[in-house]
Amino acid sequence: MEKDYLAEYNNTMTKYFPTKIHEVLANASRKFGEYIAIKDSAEQITYNELYSRASSLAQKISGTSQPVAFMAHREIETIIQMYAILISGNYFIPIDPDSPSAKTEHVLEHANVRYLLDGHSMKELHADEVTVPFHEKLEAGDDIAYVMFTSGSTGVPKGVVESHYQVMNTLFDMKNRMELDTQDGFLCLASFCFDLSIFDIFGAALSGGTLYLVRDQRDFDEVQSVMEHNKITVWNSVPSVMEYFLREVVLSQDAKNNLKVCLMSGDFVSKEVATRVLQNFSAAKVYSLGGATECSIWSILYEINQANINDYSFIPYGYPMKNQTVWILTDEYTLQEFGSEGQIAIGGNGVALGYLNDHKKTKETFIYHETLGYLYLTGDIGQFVSPHHVKFIGRQDSRAKVNGYRVSLNQIANQFQKVFDFKTKVLLMKQEDSKDKIVLVYEKDVPLDNTEIKNHLSASLALYELPNVIFNISEFPLTSNGKIDSKKLLDLAAERHGFMTDTSDSDHLTGLPSEFRTMLIDVLSLNTISEKDSLFDLGVDSIQLVKIKNWIEENEGIVLSLVDIYTLDEVEKIEEKIYGKLLAKDAKQHGF
Repeated sequence: MEKDYLAEYNNTMTKYFPTKIHEVLANASRKFGEYIAIKDSAEQITYNELYSRASSLAQKISGTSQPVAFMAHREIETIIQMYAILISGNYFIPIDPDSPSAKTEHVLEHANVRYLLDGHSMKELHADEVTVPFHEKLEAGDDIAYVMFTSGSTGVPKGVVESHYQVMNTLFDMKNRMELDTQDGFLCLASFCFDLSIFDIFGAALSGGTLYLVRDQRDFDEVQSVMEHNKITVWNSVPSVMEYFLREVVLSQDAKNNLKVCLMSGDFVSKEVATRVLQNFSAAKVYSLGGATECSIWSILYEINQANINDYSFIPYGYPMKNQTVWILTDEYTLQEFGSEGQIAIGGNGVALGYLNDHKKTKETFIYHETLGYLYLTGDIGQFVSPHHVKFIGRQDSRAKVNGYRVSLNQIANQFQKVFDFKTKVLLMKQEDSKDKIVLVYEKDVPLDNTEIKNHLSASLALYELPNVIFNISEFPLTSNGKIDSKKLLDLAAERHGFMTDTSDSDHLTGLPSEFRTMLIDVLSLNTISEKDSLFDLGVDSIQLVKIKNWIEENEGIVLSLVDIYTLDEVEKIEEKIYGKLLAKDAKQHGF
């Protein structure tokens, strides 16, 4: 049985014509020249204009097969830069504008970035050309397309090196499988530093459709507006974004009926979310997808519909995509028995070239198997639940997925311990509503100042990496084999997370924020809130922070950054900040 079901399961071979990503744009310009290629809140651009502007910028970028970075602002100019870098014969590296400066500097130095594009400026960082990495692994005619940096298990970002042919394999499969064409509107939600955006940007061009940019996928008012005023047929996001969106927004029936394809990936898709999606978008094909940045966006998928939603108590990981293979391996890298748990390994045309300038990690994670060929070891645990479907069990190490972002729990602990020299444990607290929380516990009799902790962590970690719950413990509980008892720590975190402080003195303050607190109660799904309550301890996540930020801007006319709100944290301190800014604004208006 084993050979029979695996041969059928991994029978995915299909022939695609070798194509480079920027050739897709040139072809779109020839075939769909006057069609709208990209539209955002400020402007729109045709395929002819996009190709012309990208080609013009490409002439200013010298060298070939060189790393060229860009600041990944969510605007049309950034996508022009992506295409320009590829047209020039180089490969691109997106840099998150909101990343801590230390992380940005690490990426630029580690990748030996030659040029950095930011808006309409271009800065040369290195005059000398660098050696082309992984040239021995490239097929004839192929080149590196981009390097996407992801969180590493040691806390150091890893640069995943992808070639044109590898990425195009996924794009061709998706276009054909989803029957995408010039009538499709792609809603671009994901960050340009997250590989889901690769499908949106280049998949739209391959289909001749229109790409619609939103500034922030967590701003559901903007997402709703784009969907109501344009024909959006393709949704592509992590499950939590779709879940929150359906919870917060009431779409018109016309906007719902427009959706043709709904893609959810980057995290576990629950049956509850899948059911709500099917109920709201009855005309759409709904897919759960999986894989890794190391395997060209996606490698495995499962179509969810009313007929199969109850086949299992979970949503299966599914079956491999075209020219890709999925295997379950033992610790010795032999094929695991049917139904037994093992590590998920991915093979085929999507497997990346390796990690940029990290031979050791590449050798550990990308292996050549004598019978299965070139494989990527995902670090995920899975099992075959039928001859046709794999089930995803969880992560093998300390890397976790939070709202679709890959987060290194070790990195968070390391950043804490750089300043606070205490034994530390960082855990992921799974929640039934998918709003998973990052928990940081440190061993100390007396608690540290949480404001100091948050100021330190927010300077070195991305917003999605910041812990939701922090507390001290005098001594870590241990299991019978002497290891830290994570379950007991999570039980303590759950108790603290559910604790609500006394509200008897909550109304003495500034007079402005009864509406503010009402909004907080609504956004955080609480019964009450006090001036001394910490948003941090209440488990606020990045999506909720955006809602709070937007409310302050719209109702008080005050601009606070997400990091400002996170570091101020206490309700009282945020209110004082708003009140102070209102007084300063009033004084300025009256000439004081």
